[in-house]
Amino acid sequence: MRAEDASVYTEKCIIGEPAPCSNACPFGLDVRSFLEKAGKGKWNTAYKSLRNAVVFPVIVSTLCPSPCEKQCQRTKIGDEPIATRMVESACIKHTKNQKPDSYVIPPKTERIAIIGAGAAGLSAALCIAQKNYMVTVFDRSSNWGGSLRAHPNFKDFDADIALQFSSVTPEFKYGVEIKSLAELDEFDMIYVATGAGGRDFGLLSGWDSKYLNTHEPKVFLGGALTGADTITGIAQGKSVSKTAEYFLQTGKAYSAVGNVASVCSIAPPIAATPPAHRIIPADPCGYTEDEAKAEALRCMNCDCDRCLKSCEMLDMFRKKPKKIAMEVYADTQVNPPFSSHTITRQAYSCNMCGHCTDICPMDIDLGGLLRLSREARTQDPAYPEALHDYWLREMDFSIGDASFFAPPKNNSKCDYVFFPGCQLGAHNPAHVIESYKFLEKIYNTGIFTGCCGAPAYWAGDNDRQNTNFEEIRKIWRELDKAAFVFACATCESLFQTFLPEIPHVSLYELMAQSDEICAGRIYDNASVFDPCNARGSREMERAVRKLAETSGAKLTELPEKNRCCGYGGHMSLANPDLYSRITENRAGLGNDPYIVYCANCREVFLSRKKECTHILDIALDLPYNPILSKIHEKRENALKVKSTLMKHVTGADFVPEVREWDSIQLNLSDELANSIEKKLISQNDIKETIWYAEKSGDLFVDESGTLRCCLQKPVITFWVAYKKSDGDEREILEAYSHRMKFSIKEAVQ
Repeated sequence: MRAEDASVYTEKCIIGEPAPCSNACPFGLDVRSFLEKAGKGKWNTAYKSLRNAVVFPVIVSTLCPSPCEKQCQRTKIGDEPIATRMVESACIKHTKNQKPDSYVIPPKTERIAIIGAGAAGLSAALCIAQKNYMVTVFDRSSNWGGSLRAHPNFKDFDADIALQFSSVTPEFKYGVEIKSLAELDEFDMIYVATGAGGRDFGLLSGWDSKYLNTHEPKVFLGGALTGADTITGIAQGKSVSKTAEYFLQTGKAYSAVGNVASVCSIAPPIAATPPAHRIIPADPCGYTEDEAKAEALRCMNCDCDRCLKSCEMLDMFRKKPKKIAMEVYADTQVNPPFSSHTITRQAYSCNMCGHCTDICPMDIDLGGLLRLSREARTQDPAYPEALHDYWLREMDFSIGDASFFAPPKNNSKCDYVFFPGCQLGAHNPAHVIESYKFLEKIYNTGIFTGCCGAPAYWAGDNDRQNTNFEEIRKIWRELDKAAFVFACATCESLFQTFLPEIPHVSLYELMAQSDEICAGRIYDNASVFDPCNARGSREMERAVRKLAETSGAKLTELPEKNRCCGYGGHMSLANPDLYSRITENRAGLGNDPYIVYCANCREVFLSRKKECTHILDIALDLPYNPILSKIHEKRENALKVKSTLMKHVTGADFVPEVREWDSIQLNLSDELANSIEKKLISQNDIKETIWYAEKSGDLFVDESGTLRCCLQKPVITFWVAYKKSDGDEREILEAYSHRMKFSIKEAVQ
């Protein structure tokens, strides 16, 4: 993986970028940070932030036209903007130690000449001198200040200039008028800031406002000479100090000029911010300390943190998107210290639900970024296969033993193909069987039971995913390229992305437009829970609501749509605490029972004791069934769907494979049964473990007579503790699994 492969996902992210007020500031002052410090009464640190940004804080706080206030987001909720300039003045007033910092920097040998000791020239001189360059300032008048000397506040300005220059020692040559740049040949760089109408040495016509440079390589222009006002001139002086350093090192111009006209489009959390009117000072001369703090606290600290606040996963890890991208790349590097696997847990904690992209003003796709991480990890020897092994084995079963496809009964061609997905029938066979009967009655519909490949997609296993897609394409062609009918939003979403050539429609749309539907009433009041992958399927969402309302149910919309129930991405093993938090939050979105149209959502909510039913129970008037199927029962249900539909459509019988361990009967407590379900251990896994152990004799008996054995699979090792009962029954005392592998060696005598 290249660094840009990861960074492209987040390069447009604006989290932490300057707020609109800062973007409007000629100096790029971090207004949020300044006001935060001021609001806490940390005047010394607030002053340092201000001074480092604006060069001459007294002059700027007096003369600045406050473009930051015009961009203050408080105005969007009807408030007055933050009185930033008045807070700046108060900060200066209440800061006890205003002495500028001194820095130990090796002296430079290059010499810089500055023509003009007005605001622009002084700003450049100060900022360049702070980098320890040899600076000489020329001015034809007898002192510094330029046009500022005519200002009624010049006494304060003069003191501010003197204070800021107290830590540096540039050379000032007053009463010297430079008439030709040839007089300054010994200087390595020249900055001309002679003021409005001042001498431009014939260079103004070719002046570049972006770089402040001219056709003379070492000569730069700025200040009122170029039409800039005082504040812009000071900002140019600060910028030209960066230009000077770059130019002296490389011989090339560098654009360090702030883009004053640029205004960021960050939208702060206005809805959650109460109105707060501007503090009016009791004294017209300015704020008291408490007034300034109160005014500063009106700042909403505008930043784009929608995804961090809205996504439980991002909230848990507290990493900004650009940092996530950096770690995704770093974790793929094989040479330490660059590869630290700092993001492994987070990569497998993402639901990949698309919510972050949906709410992001810049469409940042963190799910796609973290899936990229999963893809890369499948090529890593340290790939945590166990986090997806269960679901991938279930996918193999769905596209293998449980798969079946055929055109309609007594017809070799079809207009539609019902693709119910792997989970619908596994949870309730009637959902698939009765839906197909509805479809074949009205439409010329074939059947295809299989899996869309979501487990492989979520695992980042592209090889397995693409192999499955090719098989689907092959079967689609065999079924006359008929339109697929989906009951699962995840299936529809993956087909839209990876199999766009296959036309499709949702089962619920066909049901909603049919007169054959006589919906049964389960709830008087309910809320439809829209699964995350239905985000782009508004027709499906509307059809489900129409079916629900046909039953007479009164629907209340949930405050959020298309939020993942917690199942997506298969993150429950990687981060069980986060899984619990997400499922609890989704179950608590509404007080009414949920109507779902995703089998996985149904499983999640029933496991959390949230009353819910599948829309097919309503549309097909099926008995309400709040019971969750066990893992082994899901496979049995899937085979029942295949057997029933095969017999119905083709007349042929399906005989499932009988395995040698199927005859073993298990006796286990409800508590243990629930425990192994949470660990994703099937009762069939336990039977197989016992059968192989007893066949091979690889087991041992402890002092209590309990038999203990294990079975190593390619990824998972299963352990079982049990006792034999009469016949084929085994009393299961304990069962667990882990991803460790081990070898058994004979003891050395």
